Amino acid sequence: MSSREFHLALATLTYAGISEYVSNISILITDGIPDKPRKLSEKITLYSQNFGSGYSVSLEDGGYDQIAARNFLLDILAETDVDWLMMHDADDIYLLDYYDFISDKCMASDAVTCSCFTVRSGPEICIPQEKKRYIQGKALHDPHTRIWKRNLNLRYKKSEGIEKYFANHSRHCGVIFPGEINISCTEGVYHFHLHALLNKRHSEKISAYSHPDLRFPESINHFLETNSGLFT
Repeated sequence: MSSREFHLALATLTYAGISEYVSNISILITDGIPDKPRKLSEKITLYSQNFGSGYSVSLEDGGYDQIAARNFLLDILAETDVDWLMMHDADDIYLLDYYDFISDKCMASDAVTCSCFTVRSGPEICIPQEKKRYIQGKALHDPHTRIWKRNLNLRYKKSEGIEKYFANHSRHCGVIFPGEINISCTEGVYHFHLHALLNKRHSEKISAYSHPDLRFPESINHFLETNSGLFT
């Protein structure tokens, strides 16, 4: 997370921290001055390192090393006693019910997959139709697997073939799940991506997304109203 995204990350992760099941929240500023960890609250610790800047710049020329940044925190969290690890972008937000669901229904699983819904002006929920997938007999929209058991000891790696398309080989990356693990899927509406409200890239494409017949969650609407200054 770049320093300009700090306030958004603090807001979305403070919201996550309302859940009794969420602890050890780590925020990493990736273009800062290397510094000692700083405790922001009982649950949130801020880290600052310099992993370069720019998704379009090669690592050799000082571009952002997203893989090294994510693995930096995974190395730290590997030494904790938490059951689950979640990768959380600054502009992600989850219903608090998701953490309840995982803790109540998924403890026998190794990872959990759910749909990722985009939020655009309105606010309203929208989805890219071409990213609808059927997994374990369930219809998921733009499915993401962002939470897994700590004891899997996973680390981020570059996406296969990424060097054919981008100078920065860490621009697209992910963890590789072992084939024999148990991944739960849920059709629940839990995960929301807020990047369209920030006028980031793909805003024009997102304007053409379809609008599903889903009620906008009151808790997310309240979050957006309370933090409206972050989206202006």
